[in-house]
Amino acid sequence: MDNSELLNSIHRRMMNELLNRSQGRSSAPQLKEIIAIDQNLRKEIADLYTRLVDLGDKEMAINILSDHVAIMVEMIVSFKSEK
Repeated sequence: MDNSELLNSIHRRMMNELLNRSQGRSSAPQLKEIIAIDQNLRKEIADLYTRLVDLGDKEMAINILSDHVAIMVEMIVSFKSEK
């Protein structure tokens, strides 16, 4: 099992645990939607990476990926500041 398969396996297990914990709660439909969005996002990120590799412009790839990472870091900071 390579690293990506391991990470995907861990991610699936984590999402299944979240889904199982939400059974019977009013948030269960929302969680199912979030899981679907998360899966689609992961596929899109993989596709973006593949296309950036195919393009062969490392500087552009780094800039685009860095922008996405910065957005996600801002989101994480926002969640952490709500405590």
